[in-house]
Amino acid sequence: MVSVRPKVSGNIISELSDKIHSYIIALNELTKNSYDAFANEVNIDLDIINKKLIIKDDGCGMNNQTIKKLFHISSSEKKYGKIIHNKERNLKRYTQGSKGLGFLSVFKLGNNITWETNNSNKKIKFTVNKNELVSRNDVSSYRLTTEEEPSNEKGTTIFIELEKESADQLEDYFAQEKNIKKIINAFDDKQFKINLKTNHGSYESERHSNFKNFAPNDQLFYITYSSKKSGIDFFYMGNLIKTVPYNINIDAYELEIELIAFSFSSYGKKNISQLFYREHDDALTPLIYINNNLFHNYTLFDASRFRQKRSGESLPQLIGYIRIISSHSLMEFNSDRTQFVQNNLTLHIEKKLKELNEIIQNAGSEIKKSLKDQDGKLITGAAYPQNKQKSLSKKSVENGSHLQPAQLNLKQKIKKLYIPSKQIDLIKELTSAINSKGELIDLNKDIQIEVDNEKILNSILESQEKACEKKISYIYNDCETGKVVQTLILKFELPEAQITAKGKNVLFHLPSTKDYSIKIPYVANLILQLEKLHKQKGNYNEIIACALRSIFELSSDYLQNQKRNIFPKSDSRFSFEDSVEYIISYIQSNKHLKTEISEITGISFKTLTNLLQPPDSFSDMIKKAHLGAHKSMAFLTDSEVKDLAKKAGIFAILSDVLLYNVDDDIISKCKKPE
Repeated sequence: MVSVRPKVSGNIISELSDKIHSYIIALNELTKNSYDAFANEVNIDLDIINKKLIIKDDGCGMNNQTIKKLFHISSSEKKYGKIIHNKERNLKRYTQGSKGLGFLSVFKLGNNITWETNNSNKKIKFTVNKNELVSRNDVSSYRLTTEEEPSNEKGTTIFIELEKESADQLEDYFAQEKNIKKIINAFDDKQFKINLKTNHGSYESERHSNFKNFAPNDQLFYITYSSKKSGIDFFYMGNLIKTVPYNINIDAYELEIELIAFSFSSYGKKNISQLFYREHDDALTPLIYINNNLFHNYTLFDASRFRQKRSGESLPQLIGYIRIISSHSLMEFNSDRTQFVQNNLTLHIEKKLKELNEIIQNAGSEIKKSLKDQDGKLITGAAYPQNKQKSLSKKSVENGSHLQPAQLNLKQKIKKLYIPSKQIDLIKELTSAINSKGELIDLNKDIQIEVDNEKILNSILESQEKACEKKISYIYNDCETGKVVQTLILKFELPEAQITAKGKNVLFHLPSTKDYSIKIPYVANLILQLEKLHKQKGNYNEIIACALRSIFELSSDYLQNQKRNIFPKSDSRFSFEDSVEYIISYIQSNKHLKTEISEITGISFKTLTNLLQPPDSFSDMIKKAHLGAHKSMAFLTDSEVKDLAKKAGIFAILSDVLLYNVDDDIISKCKKPE
């Protein structure tokens, strides 16, 4: 008799991770893990240039026992859709994971992954290399080594070194705003926030209830359905005008629908968040959330399927939410959760959603026929029922009119801008304004604007040169229902461009053990744009030469404007080239300043000293840049352009360090070169 112990080859890791449909689905799976860990917030930091992805949450973290379960492939104690309570955090959530394959998502994105997780005042760190796992003849022979230390931190951080293919795919995906919106709004849960930072900007979850305020002048109906109440309600101009009975006749799931139907005037669609733009054709669509998680399916409730009818007989312009709640064991999906696994339960859901869609289209089309003025124009306006003002004026009571509070509608409540900014016409941040009678308010005449509680005479906010925050108040005094105020927060921030410590396949690189992010306005943007241009196929040396010269000029100019104490006391300013040479000589002449810069940038003291020698090597590069910009690129080779980029990057870093990272105490002790 022969005893045989089954073995599982490491190739199973590749097989299973490759089953994950796309890199975006993999990213979604990792945020679901944070959700199941009762995190309030998860931060996704995607650095395409350096091919790094960091996912950090403030959840409950893992201990040694849960780490063992994490690596027990295709085994999970979770039950999808089950309600789990966390008493310590006072949270209740529907479980998202169940198949024990969620952690394999990291291997879809990269080969080398490090986890840092905090639980019970202890941090556990471990690294897994996919290639080592795959190379095993028997994957169960792989031994995971962990490092432990005391910690008061919370949550789990995953560091992923992205493969080139996954980095390119993620960059292409996040080039479109509609895709960014769907990632950061993947959960319909007020107690869970997703933040995304890329090389091009920062984004955060929106309030899902805001959709009721989009394009109020173009709103036709606010439509709701609840399987608990078994009725479809149509609201027009804030009033309930029709209810259609409908019952799904099943207890295996609950269904809630909340929609806004539009009849757009010209370009009205641009006022709708791209969260509701369909991925394949940009048509507006309601979103389906199952157990609070976005279900990337656009066929179950397709408003555009009735487009072949005349526009008067359909409601193709619908946005909103279809929420399905179920803990039933038959609630199953394919691997990327874009389609149901066909069974009695999912077929029932598909059937009921199709019927509801058709009823809403038909009933809404019938109501539309009675909502036209004497010229045959459809009358539209804010459809969501607002709370009535508690006390109306005597005049309105005598007239028996049903007034609603005036409405001021903003594009967004918080807006981030890079400095230096352009002038901003603040009135354009309002999408619409409606008085208590439902009439349009003249935005330029009747709206008072305050900036930080100070009235301004016109709607123009001047360019901002420094990082700051401005509170913009929009005020309207309605003669019937009183004052209405809406507030917009403008956050003016420094852009940051990262110069990598590794020079592989990049234009700008740093002889250092760590990366450095440039904050100087315009310079940061130039570096980001040049890195992107450098990756394109083709010869762009003329453009690069011009821009590199600008990096020298902008950096030195900002130093002369912001750090006058570095320069000799004189009313006269240095010329551009002289200023660059002076700054290099200034650093070279002060040993303690070089030591400080070395510690901040990670460039060794000796390397920094060599980089600064001789000072006129920087001004020589400026002359080359000028030559390339004005005297034909025949004089500059590719290698010379790269040398020029290296000098420009180093000078920008040195200028940035002096501007933002070196204390004035150190500057005051520095001697000025002759």
